[in-house]
Amino acid sequence: MEILSRIISHTPTWIFALFAFVLFMGARRMRTSVQSTGRVWLIPGVFIIWGLYGLVTRPGPLGPVLMDWAVGAVVGLGLASFATIRVEVDREHGLVRQPGSWVPLVRNLFLFGAHYILNVLAAVRPDLHDVAIALDIGVSGFSVGYFAGWSWGFIQSYRRAPDVALAAT
Repeated sequence: MEILSRIISHTPTWIFALFAFVLFMGARRMRTSVQSTGRVWLIPGVFIIWGLYGLVTRPGPLGPVLMDWAVGAVVGLGLASFATIRVEVDREHGLVRQPGSWVPLVRNLFLFGAHYILNVLAAVRPDLHDVAIALDIGVSGFSVGYFAGWSWGFIQSYRRAPDVALAAT
């Protein structure tokens, strides 16, 4: 219990705020919702920025870091290609309706949890530091690859979606 207390006490406050945001946004997607087109890009934006930040701030030789990141990005992009994105669009009002799904919540918690656990592991287990950091940079690449692929799929679905009146719903 003492180690858990030390881990939590050494976790920066912004991590808890980010966790609450990711949890909240994932939970909201469990219900069918209508939102502005801009709001759709919040979570992808967070994870893409975090994934790129992980790449540019990771110490060590660029070659292995870039390789770990790129492998993660390719895996994420491949997984995103299987995502089915269904939307209804009200282009006049800039609104999108997406059906509810548990997938965004699980995906968000997996990505956040993987980053958190790997960074804690790197901090508390010096013998596993290098492996945990390599895996973490892979998760950063995965995030960027997945959300880049998801974004492409969303744009394609948006373009094909017929116009419906969502402002009244």
